[in-house]
Amino acid sequence: MFAGRRQEGPSLAAGAGLPGLLAWQVYFLAWCAGIWSLREPAAAWSAALFLWAGLMLFRRPGALRACCSLGLTAACLVGGAAQARLVLPDVPPPVPAFAEERAKALVRGRVAEVTDKANGRIELLLADAAADFGNATIPVPGLLSLDWDEPAYRPAPGQTAALRVRVRPVHGFRNAGGADFEWRERLRGVFYRAYARGADLEAAWGRRPANFWWDARERLRGALLERLPEGQGAAIVLGLVLGERSRISFEVSDELRAAGLSHTLALSGLNVVYVAALGWALAWLAGLVRPGIYLRLPRAKLAVLLSFPLVAAYVWVGQASPSLVRSALMFGFWGLLLLLDRGRALVDGLFLALLLIVLVQPLAVYDVSLQLSAAAVAGLAFPYPWLRGLIPAGRSVLARSLHWCWDGVCLSLGSNLAILPISVWYFGTFPPNFLLNLPWLPIQGFAVQIPGMLGLGLAPIPGLGPAAGWLLEAAARVQDWMLAALHQGMLAGLFPTWALLRPLWPELLGAAAALAVTPYAARGGREALVLLLAGLLLAAWPHAAMLRAEQRAEVRLTLLDVGQAQAALIDLPGGRRVLVDGGGTFSPTFDIGRSVVGPALAWGRPPRLDAVLFSHPDADHAQGLVWILRQFRVGRFYTNGRWPEGRLAEALDAAVADGGTMPKALAAGDVLALGPEARLEVLHPAEGYEGRNSNDNSLVLRLVWRGRPLCVLPGDVQRDGIEDMIGHERDLRADVLVLPHHGSKSSLSGMLYEAVVPRQALASCGYLNMYRFPNADVVAELAAHGIPLAATSNAGMLQVAWAADGEFRLARRR
Repeated sequence: MFAGRRQEGPSLAAGAGLPGLLAWQVYFLAWCAGIWSLREPAAAWSAALFLWAGLMLFRRPGALRACCSLGLTAACLVGGAAQARLVLPDVPPPVPAFAEERAKALVRGRVAEVTDKANGRIELLLADAAADFGNATIPVPGLLSLDWDEPAYRPAPGQTAALRVRVRPVHGFRNAGGADFEWRERLRGVFYRAYARGADLEAAWGRRPANFWWDARERLRGALLERLPEGQGAAIVLGLVLGERSRISFEVSDELRAAGLSHTLALSGLNVVYVAALGWALAWLAGLVRPGIYLRLPRAKLAVLLSFPLVAAYVWVGQASPSLVRSALMFGFWGLLLLLDRGRALVDGLFLALLLIVLVQPLAVYDVSLQLSAAAVAGLAFPYPWLRGLIPAGRSVLARSLHWCWDGVCLSLGSNLAILPISVWYFGTFPPNFLLNLPWLPIQGFAVQIPGMLGLGLAPIPGLGPAAGWLLEAAARVQDWMLAALHQGMLAGLFPTWALLRPLWPELLGAAAALAVTPYAARGGREALVLLLAGLLLAAWPHAAMLRAEQRAEVRLTLLDVGQAQAALIDLPGGRRVLVDGGGTFSPTFDIGRSVVGPALAWGRPPRLDAVLFSHPDADHAQGLVWILRQFRVGRFYTNGRWPEGRLAEALDAAVADGGTMPKALAAGDVLALGPEARLEVLHPAEGYEGRNSNDNSLVLRLVWRGRPLCVLPGDVQRDGIEDMIGHERDLRADVLVLPHHGSKSSLSGMLYEAVVPRQALASCGYLNMYRFPNADVVAELAAHGIPLAATSNAGMLQVAWAADGEFRLARRR
């Protein structure tokens, strides 16, 4: 895995025939760890220490050199952190008045970037933006991101714009272990966002500036669109050729994601490989025309030289997306090393490309696409040769054919093993369908992308339009057949998606280290075996800590940050967990269960729940449960006896059928035993009660532990339901009250506050939400009763923990 004693010689890895890391590559990884330390200092320093230990085990230097190496590793860590801090955009000042007022403002700025996104959307990045609000002009710090659905106009970079939009600060879902959307946007220099749809955008555009490269690409795009047929196959051809995914439907994207094929929609190294294949074809044709050319320049080198301009052109038509530029850089270094007859081209080319990327753009270390691309290439460089050698190649035609099939399996397996820790850490899911890549990728590459690129090249040439149209039609038709076959496979349940435990950083580091050194340990390397055992111990440590924590006499209530929605998790001794509501939105394309609630619940814990309840079937409480019921192991499922309608009802029906957990209705007086000393009491609705609306029929639950009432979870119950519940003289006393209906005025009830007598109130509501929850009158009434209030809109995820002595503490995620 690591270099031998003399760096200038060939790499002497523990496993002969396997590539190793040179010393400078180890120190470069330590530098990258320093950049990562801005977010995870403990993980970064641990990773660097692991790298240094591996270097020492393999090189076995003297004490002086070992100390010097340790100092150099620490210097790389500090240097990487300093470089990252130097380029990290500063956090802007407090939210401007126009954002606080939720009002539209006239924003003037210059279009810096135009990016095509999925589902008919483009993103405009406005630079030098300022907002006219009232009598003042307020500068907008950094870049302003405008997502425009079904745009009525396509502006050009450099064009000025005056837009009347509602500007909001960038704000994600702030949950422990969840994706940090604000950090991701900060890396781009984006601190404010706006949204528009179709012709509803009030906009005045300045004169389009002369831009040769942009205008040429737009003409090429127009020629392609003119000859592409209708349908999703053509939409994917457009995405593969131009990187434009705006015409790919949500349904197709979702099926590709579920089948583990979503990476085929992103322009990356795989697409560059197919472009390079055109260079190889041109080299082959050149040999047919002039066979003697190979005497001067071998076919492989000629193919590399012919591929360079093709890859450069592809980067241009693909809008020079960061992932495409980085993949082109990797290909460029690999090609350069091949031209120079250097060995280790795959490993050294990868590291040279990463070195250049990090020097120019250090914060790219945080880019998920770069992490996945680098890991996939590392999987081809390290595990793949070892896996391939597990079955020796035979001499017969049949044996060679079988080994060729095994080779393909190893290619897919090696890259998927390498990216597995990263993808599970970020997304918490794994589609165990990696072998589907074996037929899908070659067919899509050679029967869809390459004909599509040839059609793109011929489309603007006079007289060759019909030929271009035929190629594009053929490519789209093949892609349609592939999508139809995929859809049938999905209906048959052939391509499942597994929800997995999202590893904590020790598990991630330990698993990555174990994967990296396994090929070397398997070949008898004692040094690699030591690192393998260390990695396995590191990966196991959080599980041991989790088991100890589960035995503590403590109960926790976690109110997740799910925006203008609600999801509450109850953690009980012994590892028992209960979810009450799952959040939700009214977006047809954003699944809060898959993207927010599921990852939060699976962070460091297996995707398992003892019980799931929804207080009532409104989308902001029930929609997120679709993913949970389908993907998590759920012991029991309870409702208030009502069921949603329309698409949400269909989705929940399918999720219940898939998960096999049938719902049971609850009513006042029911008690759910959650363990030997914990229970949930159902306080509302009474049998036969009919409220004025769905909210009034919400389940109202009280959590009791060791005879002590801890909290009341009232769903969205409003005054009518509250009065009925109090009229039945229910015992509502508890330490904590989660405000009904997100703190709305329709649920304001002094009688409720007096009946519960809470020491703390919590509210689940969205940041700068349009309803202005929690309502000012509710806040004032709570203050009059001396009840402190905390809301997810400001604090993010809220957690209350009760110790065995009955005392509780409130924690906020900053």
